[in-house]
Amino acid sequence: MHIAGLEQGSVDIGGGTQLYWEAVGTGRPILFVHGLWASSRFFRRQLEAVGRHHRAIALDLRGHGRSSMTPGGHTVPTLAADLRAFIRALGLERPILVGWSMGALIAWEYHLQFGSDDIGGLVVIDQAPTDFRYPGCEDALVGIAEMHDWAAQVLTNRNQFMRAVLPMMFHRQPDDEAADWMSNEMCSAPEAIAAAIFVDQCLRDYRGMIADYDVPTLVCSGDCSAQPRSGAEFLRDRLPRGELRLFADCGHCLFWEDADGFNEALLSFVERLA
Repeated sequence: MHIAGLEQGSVDIGGGTQLYWEAVGTGRPILFVHGLWASSRFFRRQLEAVGRHHRAIALDLRGHGRSSMTPGGHTVPTLAADLRAFIRALGLERPILVGWSMGALIAWEYHLQFGSDDIGGLVVIDQAPTDFRYPGCEDALVGIAEMHDWAAQVLTNRNQFMRAVLPMMFHRQPDDEAADWMSNEMCSAPEAIAAAIFVDQCLRDYRGMIADYDVPTLVCSGDCSAQPRSGAEFLRDRLPRGELRLFADCGHCLFWEDADGFNEALLSFVERLA
């Protein structure tokens, strides 16, 4: 997908870790943070549209895409620290974070570590405060059996497993060409890295801090997603400054399936913040 005016670069955030990024446009920074096993490339439909109005930036997290495949650091807290280093390295002033799936967990972890005075807003894309079936969230995505099975498949049969996972992320399935590059992106990390971050992010639980998260937040949920609706409703009911937007006939990748609708909702949210 060709995008006019696309900038690409890599920034050193310390410790020999390089984070790849892409950007389009000028003005207020809107920073897209992808989910588990994905990459900045999943946001190409956002960079082009949002970049006409603001500075749209997407990065590859450590252990994903074209960023460093470091031997360690594959935890949500480390990724949150990486995000802060990235924001500072690029000199981004009060960016609006758009966190898809694990990207939202990273945003909440960022708040726990550093506060959110330097964050202008958050858009949550189809993510509950936890994916694990802790007491009180028995309908969450994974329990210990599923987590063990998935991690084992990543370690022993990754490529075939990722190809099987991809359809679970969509209600409106991507065409064959898109499915090919998406599954390739999801296989960019070595198996041990992919399994490590999967287990760590599954066990994170941010329910206890949501009522204190006073950053303006737009929660986006696909009404046909495998992610239980209860997670989005939990956020809507407890966020001090949260609102919920449902996307019809969409799954976990609602920003891809209904790119026009999502981009419009995002731009409207940014305008209201201004």
